[in-house]
Amino acid sequence: MVTIEWYVLRTICGKEEAALTLLRKRFAGIELIYPRRRISWRKQGTIISLVRPLFEGYLFVAYPQEKIGEFDYLLRRCDLKLVWLVYSTGTLIPILEEEKCIIQQLIGKDGIVEGSTVENHDGQLQVIKGPLAGLGHIVKKVSRRNRRITVEIPVLDEKKNIELEGIFKDG
Repeated sequence: MVTIEWYVLRTICGKEEAALTLLRKRFAGIELIYPRRRISWRKQGTIISLVRPLFEGYLFVAYPQEKIGEFDYLLRRCDLKLVWLVYSTGTLIPILEEEKCIIQQLIGKDGIVEGSTVENHDGQLQVIKGPLAGLGHIVKKVSRRNRRITVEIPVLDEKKNIELEGIFKDG
């Protein structure tokens, strides 16, 4: 049985879109995951909304564990200075299943993390709607003023602090 694992592709920060386009042209049949987040803020009374990468400089590739060496060889042979697979202790290792599940739950079907609705119940914050529902254990900090929820997501045993959009309601 072939098991599809997620591997980390590093790229230059800000060049994720270019790397994704280049990889899709070179490797048409390979599933590439580019998680993004929607962030909005007020500027002079108008709301500005942007879609930014969830992880700066990171893409993911879903590939069979048995054949990842072939993909790495082809990637190196193409001599792309823009993107490379991440090695850990000299070998290619996939991200853990729990890390993959958290990312999949956050990005949903369209690949973009939308805002989550948070409600205050007796001094306790509870996520009632959105991609963070059921993931309260990864929430580290909340800013009502800036409408931000800071979460900690592990990727290859490295914890990434990421700000997501929050919609706050009083309970």
